[in-house]
Amino acid sequence: MSDFSLDTNFEVGDEIKIVFDIHNNVPISASDKSVYIVDLQECQDVENYPNTVLPQWSNVNEIIGTCNNWDGKINSQNILNQTGHTNSAAKVVSEVSRVVSGTTYNDWYLPSNAQLSTVYQLMDVLDPIIVQNNGKKLRKTQTHYQQKGYWTSSETQTPRPTPVFSISFNPDSGGGSTFGRPKTYRFRTRAFRHQTVSQSVNVAVGDIFGGGIVYKIVEAQSSSPAPKVDLDINIGNQQTNIFSQNELPSEHSSFIEHTVTALNGQSPKINFIFTNSNVQDYTWITNIKIFKKENELITQIQAGSKTTLAWSDNSNRWVSRYSYIPEYMTTFKTGIATFTNGDLFIHDDTVNKNYFYGGYYPTKVTYIENVSPSQPKVYMNHAVEGNAKPNYTTLQTEESWIMNSDLVGEDYIRREGTYYSEMFGDVNDPNVSDNATYGDKLRRGTKLRGQYIKVGMTFTDNDLEVKHSNIGYITSKGHTT
Repeated sequence: MSDFSLDTNFEVGDEIKIVFDIHNNVPISASDKSVYIVDLQECQDVENYPNTVLPQWSNVNEIIGTCNNWDGKINSQNILNQTGHTNSAAKVVSEVSRVVSGTTYNDWYLPSNAQLSTVYQLMDVLDPIIVQNNGKKLRKTQTHYQQKGYWTSSETQTPRPTPVFSISFNPDSGGGSTFGRPKTYRFRTRAFRHQTVSQSVNVAVGDIFGGGIVYKIVEAQSSSPAPKVDLDINIGNQQTNIFSQNELPSEHSSFIEHTVTALNGQSPKINFIFTNSNVQDYTWITNIKIFKKENELITQIQAGSKTTLAWSDNSNRWVSRYSYIPEYMTTFKTGIATFTNGDLFIHDDTVNKNYFYGGYYPTKVTYIENVSPSQPKVYMNHAVEGNAKPNYTTLQTEESWIMNSDLVGEDYIRREGTYYSEMFGDVNDPNVSDNATYGDKLRRGTKLRGQYIKVGMTFTDNDLEVKHSNIGYITSKGHTT
C-alpha cells in the first residue's frame, strides 16, 4: 500500500515545513518514447558580446523547496510561480522560441543538475554536430566562473547561502563539477525541452530534432498508462487536511507550511492518503523531509568553564559563539569593545584585523557542504572566491568509515579572482601501505566520497575577503539519475 503515517513530537505553536516528492516505477507506455533535446543556440552570446548581462537564478531569494535534481520542466515552473517573481534564468529560457520547417517549439525550460550533467558528458559528441548546424558550442574556454558555467534549475531543500547550482563547461577549469551558488549570481543559460513521440519515429542521440539536438531517449517498456494519483495529507487528532490535489503525476514535488494548532494536538500524526491511482498494484513511493522552525540555540557549558555567546535581536535568539573571553563588553559606535586585564580592545577594526588581546590570530572557517544530500558523490576539487587562498584546508567525509584529506596553500592556483585546487586522496586508505609517506597517501589514496563533506579552512591573511567556498564533485558511479 502507498498510504503511510508519521509520528511526530511537535507541540502546539510549532511552525513546520513538509517537503516531499512522489514517484511510481510503473513502466511507461510502449506506444511512446520520450526524446530529450538541448537548444543549438545559447540565450546569451557572450563570445561576440562580452558585456552581455547574464541572468540571476531568480530575483526571489526564498527557498522554493520543490526544485529537484532530475526534472528541469517541473523546477522551471516552480521558479516562475514564486510569489514576487519578476525575472530569472528560468524565465529567460521559457521565452525561447525556435521555428523549424513551419513548426514552432516554445516549451523550453532550465535543465536540472542531472540533465545538464548528462549533456556535459556528451559534449564532445554533440559539439561538432552543433557547429555544423550553425549553433554555439557547449564547450567553454573561459576560466571566469560566470562565463564558463551554465545555470541549472535544481535547488537545495534547506536554507543556505549557496542553495542553487551552476556547472562548469570548461574541461580545464572545473569541468563537469557542480558548484553551489547564491541566487543573485549570474551565469549563462541554455534551453532544454522534451517531447513524447511514437515508437515508430526514428530518432537517435545526436540527431537534429524538435528544435535542437537530441541528448537522451527514454524507451518505453510496457503498455501501462502514465501514472497519476490523488493525494491528501492530514494532520492531528481531528485529521485536519493540509494538502489535497488530484491526478498528481509521477515525480511530482511540493511542500506545505503549517503551524500546529490546539486542534491538531500535541505530537500530531501526519497521514499521507493515496486514492484513485491508475497504476493498480504499483506502489507510490514518497521521499519526505520535515523541518521545524527553531528559535533558540542551546549551548552546554561545563562547570568552571566560560564561553562568549552572541544574541541577535532581529532573530530573537542566540546565533553564534566566540573564542575570546572578555571581562566586560560594550557597544562602540556601530561595533563592540571589550576589556581584558584592564585593557581596552576595539573590535571590527579595519586596520588591525584579527588582532585580539595582544596578538594576531588566524581566521578559521568550518562548514558542511551538503549539496543534493541524498546523492552519493565523489569530491574532485575546491574553489575559493576571494582575495586570499587558504593556508591549510582539511576535508573529511564519513559514511561507513572516515575519509580524510587536506590541502596546503601551494596547492591552489589563482585564476581570475578564484583559487582552485584539485583534491587529493584519503590518507586513511587501507590499500596504501602503512610505510608510505604522508604525501604518497595523499597522491595514491582513494578520492573522498560520500553524501556530504566537512570543510575546514585556515587563513593567516589579516585583510581577508572571501565570498564563497565551493566543492566540485561528480556523481558516484552506480548512482546516476
